[in-house]
Amino acid sequence: MPAPTRRSADSAGRSSAPDLRAQQKRYTRQRLIAAAAGLFEAKGYEATTVDDIVAEAGAARATFYLHFTGKGDIVAELADHIWADTAAMFAAFGELPDWSHASIRAWLGAYVTRGEENRQALRIFAEQLPHALRDQHQEHVKEFVALLTRPPERWAHLSKPEAKRRAYLLITQLETFMPSWMAGRWSRERSAILDTLTGIWRNTLEADRVDPLADVDPASARG
Repeated sequence: MPAPTRRSADSAGRSSAPDLRAQQKRYTRQRLIAAAAGLFEAKGYEATTVDDIVAEAGAARATFYLHFTGKGDIVAELADHIWADTAAMFAAFGELPDWSHASIRAWLGAYVTRGEENRQALRIFAEQLPHALRDQHQEHVKEFVALLTRPPERWAHLSKPEAKRRAYLLITQLETFMPSWMAGRWSRERSAILDTLTGIWRNTLEADRVDPLADVDPASARG
């Protein structure tokens, strides 16, 4: 096999340099985000300054502004990640084979696990969601309601307004529950908590469903 020429070696060196710069840029950005998230959680969003963030990240102020226009950009990026994750979870609910106890409990278990993985960001949003993102949050909740109420035939026992109301209440229940759960305000008996949540969800989803045998005389049903 012929040895690489100087030209090919130089080309390889030039092509790898942008990759290294891109990796360094991503690393710096993630370091700034991690530093900001820790400070938002510890001090609060309003009390945290850009100077605090760059000091915590070990970066220069000018470097911060190469990546962000302000600290609001960071919390918006954290929010986008959480909202995308949450949307994926509610979309997965629509793909459940049924609304049995086992199916809903497994989905709720996955939802709680995903929330635990996003513990830090969820705490920030629960306690000090910046005012600028509150309207966006409400828009995302509407998206979650639309995802949760699919497929429509599974919700056919309810009117569309009632289906949306119940979906909204179930979603806001989880949004309230998760920060309390992660803060240790609930019993750590995970299995019992999941059973209780599953019961609430099934009762809310299945209430008012008409039993096809409800008005049938038992004797005629046996016959």
